[in-house]
Amino acid sequence: MMAAATSRLRQRWSDWWEARLPRQDELRLTQRNLYILPTRAGWGFAAVVSVLLLASINEQINLGYALAFLLGGAGLAALYQTHGNLQGISLSLGSPPSVHAGQIVQLPVTLTNQHKRLWRCALAVSASGPGPRSASTVQFADLPPGQDACLLIDVPAHQRGQQTLPRLVIETRYPLGLFRAWSYWRPRSQVLVWPALDPQAPQLPDNDSDDLTLATAHQSRSGQDLPEGLRDYRRGDPVRWIAWKKSSVTLATGAGLVTREPASSRAPDRWLDFDRSVGLAGLGTEQRLSRLTSWLLMAEQESAALGRAYGLKLPGKVVACGQGPAHLRHCLDTLATWPDGAGTSRGGRAP
Repeated sequence: MMAAATSRLRQRWSDWWEARLPRQDELRLTQRNLYILPTRAGWGFAAVVSVLLLASINEQINLGYALAFLLGGAGLAALYQTHGNLQGISLSLGSPPSVHAGQIVQLPVTLTNQHKRLWRCALAVSASGPGPRSASTVQFADLPPGQDACLLIDVPAHQRGQQTLPRLVIETRYPLGLFRAWSYWRPRSQVLVWPALDPQAPQLPDNDSDDLTLATAHQSRSGQDLPEGLRDYRRGDPVRWIAWKKSSVTLATGAGLVTREPASSRAPDRWLDFDRSVGLAGLGTEQRLSRLTSWLLMAEQESAALGRAYGLKLPGKVVACGQGPAHLRHCLDTLATWPDGAGTSRGGRAP
């Protein structure tokens, strides 16, 4: 019962903090968003100074007065310097890269010291979340005057899709460790998490008979309009393959670019089908998406070696055949956001 009440109290406290912090990708630390409190060492230091002062008053010891006031002044100076160690620092978030579910997102955070003479020492940046923070999740930095530093903050990616970035904490206990000054930062950007990789994924499946029929029919239709050895431009085709003279004619008629197709790339296109590909039977939705993700990486490797294009079929969504890193990312992004989107993607050939 007590644990549940404590959990609710912490949740309400966290919600109250988040309501005070608008999401933004850049933050400047000022006295309006900085907080400072004594640490355990600070409370112990205050208790010792208090006992020393009371003993000096009771026994009328002049050296005790001097020592108590000296230690108290040092504590107040540490309070001012700890707070000033953060004030005026600017933080900005770079573009976080996409990763697969179950992996770690590394958030690029840039700290900028705009002061021309003041060093900023022993700064710690981490992502707040459930569970204790380990030493590997806290990044430390020192900022010389007028310089900046880039830190990579580890954030776990639990599931596919658009993931909201957690609240970041920047703090310092410099110089004496008697006080902890900190600030919260809620980034506005999101990171796209791809489906998890399937460690038990088999080799790429062969095209089904229906896919071969569609590919053959499309090749025969293209052959009526284009000479042999030419085909429609597909995502990932090198620029040197483009037939510029023929493309000028097709562009004038409203069609797309035309490329020369080497003999090594005239194999039928490979289609990865959510519903009918061999090796997906009996799997759940997320398991199928994980297997398709692993197959896409294999298909890109095959495409780089043999020049064979590949496409993706999902219920309500078709990614046309193509090749290259941009096409691979487009396919992975489609798996990450499905079934939110619908329709047929542009570029390349549709079945």
